[in-house]
Amino acid sequence: MRFLGALMVFAACHVGGQAVDPDAAGDGNGPGSDGSNPALGMFVAWRADPTLPGAVSGDITVSSATFQIDRLEVVGDAGVDARTTRSKYLLSWDAGGKPSQESFPQAPVGVYSKINVVMAVGNLSENLYEIRGTWTDSGAAPKAFRIRDRGLSLSSQVDCDKTLPPAATASITLRLDLRNALTGINFKMLEDEEGQLDLRDGPQLAQFRARLRDAFELGEDE
Repeated sequence: MRFLGALMVFAACHVGGQAVDPDAAGDGNGPGSDGSNPALGMFVAWRADPTLPGAVSGDITVSSATFQIDRLEVVGDAGVDARTTRSKYLLSWDAGGKPSQESFPQAPVGVYSKINVVMAVGNLSENLYEIRGTWTDSGAAPKAFRIRDRGLSLSSQVDCDKTLPPAATASITLRLDLRNALTGINFKMLEDEEGQLDLRDGPQLAQFRARLRDAFELGEDE
């Protein structure tokens, strides 16, 4: 009977087939086992405008955009709190979908004034971010392009003003707008590698990095 009871407990823990994130307890995204209510707290939604994948201008279309997020921090007036931080994950827009809403059910009550989006990798063999798409030159056939950055880190800070009351919810929308970052590229000057335009180093990449920092903005809550 003792064995049967243990087996029933084990089976109950796997109902629904949903994998448990081993990092959930550390980043404030746990399922509520600590007593928090996952329906309450701070929520951060992602939105790409223009929509991704899709056209960002008359001659540039993005098929995928992936960023190596080291930390997403929703910062209260009291400072950074581990309960409002999510760490080490991929932020992606592609044919397979878009980023899910971030939830921080353990977020402390208070006023939140900024959001830090920090990209980082552990070594130079990884891409900090990668953006793929096509560029069309004056009615010619579209050419594929790839932008990849082997830098170690890049961060963006977004100002906000959101209050989380007790036993309530607060929502923030982060908007990614790649128009300015991409239209500032001189595609004619990019190296053509077997039919694909490649931006991976040089002055144009440095300029693109600077514009990409400003591509993360505060959006209107839906």
